[in-house]
Amino acid sequence: MAGKRMLTSRLTADMITQDDVYTAEEQLLIPEGTVLTDAIIASIKERSIFAVRIQVKEDGKTPVLASERSKEPETAAEEPAGPAGASETKEFPKEDSGLFTEGTKEEASFVNPVPDIPEQEGTKEYYEKVRETKEFKEFQTAFTETVDSLKNTLEQVVRGEEIRSEEILKETENVVSKSRNSLHILDMLQCMKGYDDMTYMHCLNVAILSNLIGKVSGTGMSDEELELLTLSGLLHDIGKIMIPDDVLQKPDHLTIPEYNLVKTHVLQGHNILKDRNLDERVIDAVMRHHERMDGSGYPGGYVGEKIGKFPRILAIADTFDAMTSKRPYRDAICPFKVIEMFEREGITKYDVEYLLPFLNTVVQAYINTEVELSNGETGKVVLINREALSRPVVKVGAFYCDLLREPGVTIERILGI
Repeated sequence: MAGKRMLTSRLTADMITQDDVYTAEEQLLIPEGTVLTDAIIASIKERSIFAVRIQVKEDGKTPVLASERSKEPETAAEEPAGPAGASETKEFPKEDSGLFTEGTKEEASFVNPVPDIPEQEGTKEYYEKVRETKEFKEFQTAFTETVDSLKNTLEQVVRGEEIRSEEILKETENVVSKSRNSLHILDMLQCMKGYDDMTYMHCLNVAILSNLIGKVSGTGMSDEELELLTLSGLLHDIGKIMIPDDVLQKPDHLTIPEYNLVKTHVLQGHNILKDRNLDERVIDAVMRHHERMDGSGYPGGYVGEKIGKFPRILAIADTFDAMTSKRPYRDAICPFKVIEMFEREGITKYDVEYLLPFLNTVVQAYINTEVELSNGETGKVVLINREALSRPVVKVGAFYCDLLREPGVTIERILGI
């Protein structure tokens, strides 16, 4: 008999379970082949079980109902007696039958800490409303003007002209000033994701994100350091101007020689800036922002503290923006999948002193956004799980899905971006 996972909120009486159903404490709640009743469904919901695998027909979609099976020609009376002829469906044991030990029901129940949030506008409407606000329009204007200015500045630097550091820093500060706080600026940047992700836009994004990381990390970074860190972000990919556009914009995966050519942008950037009147920490950040804490980065394979503070921060900002932005050879990757990657590899590849505060800030920005889950359902992010930032609690209809308890379900994409 085929089976299909179905949201608990969509279960109806007379359906038949395909597999055993367990509580979050790994205790058997109901066995496979149980005919669901309203009382059983209420008990499943009470324990915050997100989905149950039920029996379906050959089409893989239509649930098998016990009442329909009882009308089939082959009845239980015609089957041989004994275990071999026992019905596939089972009566649901009562709570005092021994299935629940004393205190188990209360311990297994889940008191959801999320208040019952009234249905609000979907994320698409939310981002549309954000884009219509005066704040965003001012941010958008300042952002696009700064990208244009940055493009001219970097191209002038490559031609040998002086770096107008104070000017581009002032323009970047003006962009940041259009947002109320760290969460709001992440909202603004998210609304810009539909625009062309050129090298210059990426540089401005990395500068803004690096500035944010410096502020939220709690490391007591001075105003001067924040300015130099921001400048490092603005200049970090200047070497890519020396890489042919047909390689940078290739609508397919790069060959090994092409990838090795792109990797030279850090050396190209260092050569462009090394004789300029710049703080050494900025030049070092341009050279080392692809180094990783475990030595797996380039160009030098530096390890741990041998990598400066600025390139360690830029590594996080650069990776996050690059992966969540559309590229010629792939679509943008869902931020929650990027966060999952950071959780999986972050301890070894990135400096957790900067990574963890940044990820905590990022996920807070996605509270109340609508997402699509890997099972095709859509819902709203309502609560962050501190143990796994990439697996929040998502409200699907009237039901709360704790992704920490549902390892088979993930967030596939954020809607409305």
